[in-house]
Amino acid sequence: MIELSARPWLFELSKKLGRTITISTIPDSELDAFHSQGIRTIYLMGVWSLGQYGLDRDRTDPDQLRWYSQVLPGYTQDDIIGSPFAITTFTCNPSIGSDADLGRLRERLHARGMTLILDFVPNHTAVDAVWMKTNPQYYVHAAPSLKPPYDPERYLTSGIAFGRDPYSGAWKDTAQLNYWNPDLRKAMTDVLMKIATLADGVRCDMAMLMLNSIFAQTWGSDLNPSQYRPPTTEFWTDAIRAVNARYPNFVFLAETYWDGTPAALRNTGYQFLYDKDGLYNLMVDGHLDRLRSYITRQDFSYMAHFVENHDEDRALAKYGSPARANAAAVIAMTLPGMRFYFHGQFVGKAHKLDVHLRRSADEAPLPAVRNFYDHLLAITDHPVFHEGNWRYIPCNDVDGTSWRLMAWAWSNGKDKRVVVINYSDGQGVARVKLADAVGSGLATIHELFSDSSYQRSAPEMREPGLVVVLPAWSAQIFEYN
Repeated sequence: MIELSARPWLFELSKKLGRTITISTIPDSELDAFHSQGIRTIYLMGVWSLGQYGLDRDRTDPDQLRWYSQVLPGYTQDDIIGSPFAITTFTCNPSIGSDADLGRLRERLHARGMTLILDFVPNHTAVDAVWMKTNPQYYVHAAPSLKPPYDPERYLTSGIAFGRDPYSGAWKDTAQLNYWNPDLRKAMTDVLMKIATLADGVRCDMAMLMLNSIFAQTWGSDLNPSQYRPPTTEFWTDAIRAVNARYPNFVFLAETYWDGTPAALRNTGYQFLYDKDGLYNLMVDGHLDRLRSYITRQDFSYMAHFVENHDEDRALAKYGSPARANAAAVIAMTLPGMRFYFHGQFVGKAHKLDVHLRRSADEAPLPAVRNFYDHLLAITDHPVFHEGNWRYIPCNDVDGTSWRLMAWAWSNGKDKRVVVINYSDGQGVARVKLADAVGSGLATIHELFSDSSYQRSAPEMREPGLVVVLPAWSAQIFEYN
């Protein structure tokens, strides 16, 4: 899956092609290019309608303006396009298209064997959302014990709360929805039903905030006990069950972090969960023992792995070098589960694409990074990485440096691959036992990044193991029989 920030991506295409590109006029060649790279799902982030309130705030707030100056020196007011997470209504933003255009885009992707995922933002709406006028009862209001004027750091002048999580300050371009209100829960389920007519799945923003325990922690003190009671079932359990009853193949992907929330969300029926607190944070931290321990004990089949996305810094900035960022990408994209790429990752962008802006700072593509992803995408497009069986392989010591290496294998009948990664700052040497290597003589192994072939003893590959020598922050993927 690749995440494309919708308005920045269309802005880039418009500049490249010299004409305005909207959802309805995306060239076939662009979709074909993604398909040729092995991309099978496009997550089009930020397609929904936004309001003037949030845009005005984003264009005037001093803290925001200072931030834009850091990530996009020389920005203009036109570059500020408003947060895609301050939604007025779940209809397509008219600046880029219509709901019908989204439906036709999905049809075009289906014709290529691809699918479409869109955002679902459950926690809040824009301050000037339609529901603020038509259904104010859908929102959290200040507790009855509080009287106006209300704390402006937490509430609008009406007493409706700004959106937030238990640990952050208010997001002042948003208004908080009330998940203790059964009518709101039904309305949000209806939104999901509507999205299911346009797309094949949703990426659910900060999905853990809807869990009953977290919502109570954040908002229980504000909700009038004479009017609202904590729900007896989880919103996600009810909503996912209802949507999948009508649309059985509709996919739910949860953005989630904090201890315990991935397991809780998995129990509600989510098919995929962000692997942020696990794999991502461990790769950033770089402590190999903890990273190795996590990989050897985790069920990855329902995890979405990434090295960057719209919330995180670019991989090149976060990991400190192209080599380390690429090594992290090999880890993330050769494990089971969803392989989650981001807009600009394939060409080595280092400057953050802020969600409020239509572009990031100009920078030339890095040929070495582009070449790396050309190889990685082609390698992992093989069916063995999608339909095969995965197993972790210990790296046995040769010269005291095997601790630097990790290895795992994929197999599907005669198709076999072994992935070896040096995720450290020095050379590592190890023996990797390939118990399923066949033959009694010499066998040919093919290293896919370098397109190099070697002759090795098949019995020796089985025991004591294939000798691998990897420099710092590097990886090899071998095809063998």
